[in-house]
Amino acid sequence: MDNQEEVLRNDELLAALEAFREEQNPANEQAFVQGLVEAVFVAPVNFTEAPIIKENGDVEIPEGSEMRLLTFEMENGHSVFPIFTDLDAFNAGPIDSEDPVHPWAMSLADYLPLLQNDDSENIEGLALNPFTNGMPITRDNLAYIAGMVAAQEGDGDAEMQIASAEDIIPTPLRYELIGLADDAMGAVEHMHLLWLTNGATNAANYLLVVDGPDKDAFQELYPRFAKAFEEKAGEEGSAVDIVAAADFDVDLSEFTSLYDRNL
Repeated sequence: MDNQEEVLRNDELLAALEAFREEQNPANEQAFVQGLVEAVFVAPVNFTEAPIIKENGDVEIPEGSEMRLLTFEMENGHSVFPIFTDLDAFNAGPIDSEDPVHPWAMSLADYLPLLQNDDSENIEGLALNPFTNGMPITRDNLAYIAGMVAAQEGDGDAEMQIASAEDIIPTPLRYELIGLADDAMGAVEHMHLLWLTNGATNAANYLLVVDGPDKDAFQELYPRFAKAFEEKAGEEGSAVDIVAAADFDVDLSEFTSLYDRNL
């Protein structure tokens, strides 16, 4: 990888993708979306001047060299950005280009601004592993993910509106979430349930913010939390994003707490 020291694998994302394919439910969707957000992908790129490989293996990009992301053309004449979870998937098929193709590490966040430009109307989204176990990621999917990321980062310029879900949470869902937190034996210390609304599209969903002493421990509960929304969310719908409080750059003190273990 020209700009990545470690070999990319993204095994957790691939496992989440396989689970989502087998059963498309909110829990598996949440795991897959979170995997996309956290992943680093292999992108095919060209350079106007070829990178220089030094004796120690480091890569030097010549001054003034420009990087160009490659796209794949679809049958309807539109295009997608191909992204790959690893070099095996990257090398599984031919990438047509007049210039040498280089693998380059890119995150989903790197693509979001590219798809918001006026000159990107012809780009329909991303194609994950198009040569093997592929999955299309449409512009609508990316808009949803962008809203989720903006909410996690507390982006004040974003069109996502954040409110407490205290007044709309169904009682069965409330007790189910509290019960799951209690059963976790200290893994969960605090939870806030919020309501996200996209000001541009009016699409809305729950956001569950979880905190505890061991992030890995309470993240293992995410599928069970998502299952609770699937079964007990009621008329507001079961769509939910679940994030760690440490990754959610918003002052939670202004929102009513759903669960506090210390009380």
